Amino acid sequence: EYTIQKQTVVEAEKAKIRKEYERKRSQIDTKKAIESSTQLNTARLKVLQAQQDAIDEAIESARTFLPRVAANPAEYKKLVLELLVQAVKRFGPGSDLRVRCLQRDAGVVQESIEAARSQYAAATNSAAPSVALDSLSPLADCMGGLIVSTADGKIVCDNTLDARLAIVAKQALPELRKVLFPENEGGVSLIKV
Repeated sequence: EYTIQKQTVVEAEKAKIRKEYERKRSQIDTKKAIESSTQLNTARLKVLQAQQDAIDEAIESARTFLPRVAANPAEYKKLVLELLVQAVKRFGPGSDLRVRCLQRDAGVVQESIEAARSQYAAATNSAAPSVALDSLSPLADCMGGLIVSTADGKIVCDNTLDARLAIVAKQALPELRKVLFPENEGGVSLIKV
């Protein structure tokens, strides 16, 4: 009977030790999984930050290129005309519009107003709205372009180069990501973590 009791106590202690061992092993496995997941997430965040830095660099590169467009008189005059026509089309006939631009661009914009009104009239087969240069409040902090608004200033169309770059950067972001960070045929990013 003593041997049976002894055997029962030994088996109970063995089971207890096995259970404790399994609990500790489970804790160690959980801790390893957490550490692995944390390292993987940290690596992913680093990759995402590097990707965002590359995108920001590409946009900044475009931003440094834009002043060269403004430096080419013929090209810039054509651009100003197109921006003005686009803005006037957004407002439609019967509007009384004011155009704000950089002080240095006032001559180019003034020359482009009648041409923009003519292009608007030809494109829409309706009378062009009145457009005037607002020389009292020129733009200051932009690379070029223009802002067109109603006479009361309630409706505004920002066609500055800065605003256009922001729009293009936002719209082209998926394409920019594809170019900068290509994927293989399976749609999996070639940049692995």
